[in-house]
Amino acid sequence: MNLSPLPVTLALLGTLALSSVAEDHPVKHRLLFFEYGVGPNRMLELDASGKVVWEHHPPSIAVIFQVLPNGNVLYAYGGKPTGIREVTRQGEEVWNYVSKCPQVLGCERLRNGNTLLAEQGPCQAVEVSAKGAVVRVTPLRTSHESYHLQVRNVHKLSNGNILAAHEGEGAVREVDVDGKVVWEYTGVENAGDAQRLPN
Repeated sequence: MNLSPLPVTLALLGTLALSSVAEDHPVKHRLLFFEYGVGPNRMLELDASGKVVWEHHPPSIAVIFQVLPNGNVLYAYGGKPTGIREVTRQGEEVWNYVSKCPQVLGCERLRNGNTLLAEQGPCQAVEVSAKGAVVRVTPLRTSHESYHLQVRNVHKLSNGNILAAHEGEGAVREVDVDGKVVWEYTGVENAGDAQRLPN
């Protein structure tokens, strides 16, 4: 006796029930994202109905950003030059750090007001003060030689270590302040970002 259609039917009924609930109470959120490719590179904010309420044009490719508590947006930009910018919702630049490396595409504003950026070529995490001074450089190990995919994003953990997503290599690594690997997970395709969960 073949019972394989039964689970499919139950899954379909469950899907129909969820669909009915979704129609009664549609989920609505504001959304902020980067768009690049065919058209101009831009950051868009959509309201809950999908209407564009804010648009910002970065100087070049940008893929990682952070909305700060004051409402400003911090993002990394590639190209020449490359670095990190903080802009207001009126599009005014309030902070800019230009890196000397070939490309920066990841960043994070730290609790102490400094900014952590993911430099590629050489692959390293660089902490920069609000005045633009380099506070610490942590080397990051990767087997990927082409700088564009060496590291996508970095986060500073509560223990002071760095958690890095190595896109081209398909690895996520935690390193100490000297760059020694203390934890890693490999075999991922296109590791763009990784965040440590509270547990």
